[in-house]
Amino acid sequence: MESGKRYFIGDYLIAGGLIIVGLAETAHLSAVFLGRSFSDCALIWMALQAAFLIAAVGHGLVRRCRSEAARSTGKPFWAKFGWIDWILCIVFVCAAASQLAYILTAGGGYRQGDMTVETVNSFLETNEVYGVNPLTGRPYTGGIPLRLKILCLPTLYGSICRITGLPAQLVVWKLAPVLTLLACYLAYGVLAQSLFPDNGKKRVCFLTAVAFLLWAENYMFGMDGFGVLSCGFRGVAIRNAVLLPWLFSLLIRKKWFAALLCVLAEACMVWTLYGLGVCAAVTVCMAAAGFVMKAYSSGREAA
Repeated sequence: MESGKRYFIGDYLIAGGLIIVGLAETAHLSAVFLGRSFSDCALIWMALQAAFLIAAVGHGLVRRCRSEAARSTGKPFWAKFGWIDWILCIVFVCAAASQLAYILTAGGGYRQGDMTVETVNSFLETNEVYGVNPLTGRPYTGGIPLRLKILCLPTLYGSICRITGLPAQLVVWKLAPVLTLLACYLAYGVLAQSLFPDNGKKRVCFLTAVAFLLWAENYMFGMDGFGVLSCGFRGVAIRNAVLLPWLFSLLIRKKWFAALLCVLAEACMVWTLYGLGVCAAVTVCMAAAGFVMKAYSSGREAA
């Protein structure tokens, strides 16, 4: 199989993270529609996650045994690097490390109008999912929109707090943005592998450019860099920085089934357009463009 068409390690890591989010959505819906307590919700998520990890490890061991004989003996791409390429690698690592340091020391980043921590704390204190309004501490009188109610990120963060004992501020403002940044570089790394399957130097240049763009965009509200570095716990930031670059990589390689995972993940995390937002639109447009190009090529060959 061509290197630009197969699945990469980054694909499996990102897909695993999104499946864990999906398991949190399953546990969350059990609380929303079945009236389970938040403690039960956290236990359900932990049990589902344990089952998934066991299945993933077993699947990985089977694949490793089957592919042992077919393993490539070629040199890794970094073995062909020159001194300029190693300088770029060092620059990229320094930029990414400085971004991690910024997230950990920025005091939670931009939080204006955001109620994630308050919502998570209300789950932990009342042992209910959306039992009280975090602004007033009283039960909702008019209810909340169902589309907003089924989003799972507050339950995911709250479940981590319940299981680990960590405070909501630490999980939401530090842990989640760090994981989003790491997943962002995984997604762009996979995109670089799809665009430059046989050129490691271009991949390093691509990731270095991404790192500097994230820093540059951190000073502009609403840009992807700002979302990752200043409010990486939000669903919109995860979609823009992780789902979209990974989705483009999947569509380039025609991995349509995995692309559906991005569409479903957005539906679980982003409330706008009832979840059928950017990922669904990008998938449909790319599929239509591919169909048109294929039809045009077939027409030219027939002529």
